[in-house]
Amino acid sequence: MIKPQIKILPSAISHMPLLTVWEKSGVSQPHGFDLVVYPRDWRGRGSPPPGFIDIDSRDRGPKLLEGEYDFVSGLHHDPYYARARGDKRYTYLAQAQNDWDDRILCTEDIKEARDLEGKRVAVTSPNPCVFGNLKHSLELAGADISRIEFRTVRELGLRGLQAPLDALTRGQAAAAGMDVPFDLQGEKRGLHRLDVPSVPVIHNCTITANNEWVRANEETTIAFLKSMVDAIYFFKTEKQKTCEIIQQHLAPILGLQGPDEVEHLQRVWAELLSPKPFPHPLAVWNVYNLDVADDPRVNMIGAFEIWNTSYLKIIDDSQYIDELYGGLIDFVNPNAEREPRPEFLG
Repeated sequence: MIKPQIKILPSAISHMPLLTVWEKSGVSQPHGFDLVVYPRDWRGRGSPPPGFIDIDSRDRGPKLLEGEYDFVSGLHHDPYYARARGDKRYTYLAQAQNDWDDRILCTEDIKEARDLEGKRVAVTSPNPCVFGNLKHSLELAGADISRIEFRTVRELGLRGLQAPLDALTRGQAAAAGMDVPFDLQGEKRGLHRLDVPSVPVIHNCTITANNEWVRANEETTIAFLKSMVDAIYFFKTEKQKTCEIIQQHLAPILGLQGPDEVEHLQRVWAELLSPKPFPHPLAVWNVYNLDVADDPRVNMIGAFEIWNTSYLKIIDDSQYIDELYGGLIDFVNPNAEREPRPEFLG
């Protein structure tokens, strides 16, 4: 029996483009349930918008295990540490994207990554899946990151979703990492995007679940994952409807300043989302390398030990995804780094 209402908790507001469209497009209803998204991580000024909940990031995992939420979007490192303590309940079921989607904007005098040496870069979060990816990208672009001063926007006394842009326009940093579509807002202010290599990494909408709950609710789990496939397909192929949903439900929260920013957000995410939401092996290794591989307290846990894609494979083996896309002729997985540097191969 399929659970009539499925609750998902996003780890961060940056996950909301896909989750908002997934919830508001109605793609879950043909699969027998209503999806309810409980957004958290309001980084704006003042009181959070209606619908946002106040949950400490440390409580995401416990609330999943307690059954308050059926799935969490995110938790890219915590399950490894839990497993090292003997708790094997956490599992990853699917991955919406396999490339880091943040943008690095900089002032006019910064032409390449090496120009940031001796200067300050603003970071939205100290978490490895944000800060670690930023440093990795700059390294791949040729910068000596030991010569770059990194500061979080909070350390610079800034708050809100536009804090990285404020750090640049106020002269507090020479470059800043930020989510789409704030890169477009920055370009409107005269900033420009720094060209850095694409980095394959587990990021944003990673479907995390409780193993015990999944085994007891396999029919619901498969229905949920089918609706995820449908949500990605909708996002990619229904541009106008997707933009309308983003404009109505997400633009006021993010502070988007026009239809061009809504369309930019839709276009970038549509390119990043994987039609078959399996994790890319290099993406898994890179996120593992950011926070786990060098930690002797936890690196006895393998990079893929948390992953269980068997339910997604049931869906894929049924030809459900292939038939949806007509053979995936026009829609392929995003590019990933094909020749990683030796140090990222262990």
